[in-house]
Amino acid sequence: MSLIDECKKCDAFCCRHIAVQIEKPVSKKGIDNVRWYLLHENVWVSIDHDGNWLLEFRTPCRNIDKDFKCSDYDGRPQICRDYPGKDELCERQADDKSYSQLFINEKEFDLYIRNRKSK
Repeated sequence: MSLIDECKKCDAFCCRHIAVQIEKPVSKKGIDNVRWYLLHENVWVSIDHDGNWLLEFRTPCRNIDKDFKCSDYDGRPQICRDYPGKDELCERQADDKSYSQLFINEKEFDLYIRNRKSK
């Protein structure tokens, strides 16, 4: 199966979000910042399997067309060209989730913080 066929199966998931690493929230201010992020629509926070905290914006790339193909394939940024790496599976093909913890709203995050404090 071609890469384009594989991408169609998951609606080009990798082209529908941006994730950037953030500092682990350890202070009151850091925790409040994560709560603020999660109060915004289409913004998620996750912790990956290495313990890295990620701020994720669920927003599609402007270059994805209705067939889930890149309309500027030759002009795409290097990060797109490099993903997934050689001999790697994309997020949707991997057997496990790309995160160990996912927060899609501030209530989930607040519960996580309360549970961590009680330990």
